[in-house]
Amino acid sequence: MNSRAACIGLTLLAMVCLGCLPEARVTWSPDGKWALVRGGDGLRLCDADGKLSLPIAENVPAAAWLPDSRQFIAVWTKSLVSWEELLPCLSEDRKAGAMAFAGDFRRQILAYKGDWGKFAFDAKPADIMAALMCLRDQFGKELAPVVGPTWEDLKGIGHTVYVVQLFEVADGEAKPGKRLLESLEPIAEVRVAPTGKAFAYAAPPYPPTSAEPTYSLFVASLAATDRPRLVQHRVAIFFDWTPDGRSLVLASADAPDPTSRMPGVGFGSTEQAFLYTRNRVREPERQYPLRAGDIIKREAVNEDGSLVQSPKGSNLAKVIFFDSLPVRCLRDGRVLFVTREVHLPAPLADMPGNLALFSVDPANPKAIRHAILPEVRKEVGHGLDLFQLSPDETRISAPDGRPAVIFHAAAHPDETRISAPDGKGAVVVLDLAKGQVTRTPDETVQGRTAMIPVWRSNEELCFVVPAGSKLGSPSREEVVLWSSAGLRCLSKDWPESVAKGFLQSK
Repeated sequence: MNSRAACIGLTLLAMVCLGCLPEARVTWSPDGKWALVRGGDGLRLCDADGKLSLPIAENVPAAAWLPDSRQFIAVWTKSLVSWEELLPCLSEDRKAGAMAFAGDFRRQILAYKGDWGKFAFDAKPADIMAALMCLRDQFGKELAPVVGPTWEDLKGIGHTVYVVQLFEVADGEAKPGKRLLESLEPIAEVRVAPTGKAFAYAAPPYPPTSAEPTYSLFVASLAATDRPRLVQHRVAIFFDWTPDGRSLVLASADAPDPTSRMPGVGFGSTEQAFLYTRNRVREPERQYPLRAGDIIKREAVNEDGSLVQSPKGSNLAKVIFFDSLPVRCLRDGRVLFVTREVHLPAPLADMPGNLALFSVDPANPKAIRHAILPEVRKEVGHGLDLFQLSPDETRISAPDGRPAVIFHAAAHPDETRISAPDGKGAVVVLDLAKGQVTRTPDETVQGRTAMIPVWRSNEELCFVVPAGSKLGSPSREEVVLWSSAGLRCLSKDWPESVAKGFLQSK
């Protein structure tokens, strides 16, 4: 095998793990009484019969329940459209950086001779949107005549602020409470500690420190006034808290991706700049190299809920890293994670194509074990990286866009079942104790899945069926609850405003 063939094999292997991730658009409370539904018109409460509340907040990218099932935190966004509005949100360093880049952009414009439709800023990792807003509002009178009509492309740009707010459920309504923080980092995933004293969130570092599209992990206290603290750079989006609510377990890449580069930013491509710097989207059809990483346990919160000043950490396992590598902590102390089992050197034909689920005990990190028996491992398919634990830690669920399968595999008696896509369906349920495989009816899930399947209870799984399904509607997908007793639809009476961008087939 020559080096070029090996490189192609490794990049193709890595590409399987990349792309847009489905979202957990429905999040059930720990007691299963209420769900948070992120629909097309914002966040709503939903009961077990599918009855919706009025909208609670608009533009909600993430939400999570507190352990008491009465409170939750929601991340909602607001847009700032002028440089003056943005200034109070910027530290002195970030303000100076944006102004410096705006001045650099001004010099590039004044020195340019040619077609403004082909012009591109020489952008570096920075707060591009703040720099463009500063450029537009501070130098517009000078530069608009130079650029001509193309300058109009900058009129609609703005900067998004992410607000994390506490809500309390009472009498079927969510009442807004304390605003916990406002962030320019685009918060993508949030998890509350089992103690309810802290929460952690994954967000691309902003302004970006490099061109690499990846996440950083932050922790914030609900019980103290500490400012959020960085836990780790270059992490996968799916992390977890240890059962005591004191530490975080995460997957982290060893080093930056050397192939990453900033896209060109022209007057007509500010949306591309926004998406890149906000969401760290990977460029379409790019090949990314295989990367090594670690499963890490890191202290984060003291017993009183304040943040640890000098956190200690320990490496639990060496893994093949990818952006959606999931980590979940079990109540007995073990950690579940998904990666690819790779033995090098190896023939290209023997490079693994499927993900594998492993467990590790932090008290004995040398004992890393497969969590699925070999005879059923091949049935798991390619969607295991989106697994979700059931409340009793007996099952896991994940979307795949094809008919669903349910299976069981022998392992620890207390954590017996896991669900994930099997390569043929949308949901897989694995019983770790019995090693049994069960299928949902094939017609319930076909084509694209609109959300990550999530658990309402130990027995009921919530996911989306396609348009045209027997339990769905002719023109849109529907949210259902599945159990061994069958399926029932929750969203049949939901208005089109909720379905927009969520349950409407694309």
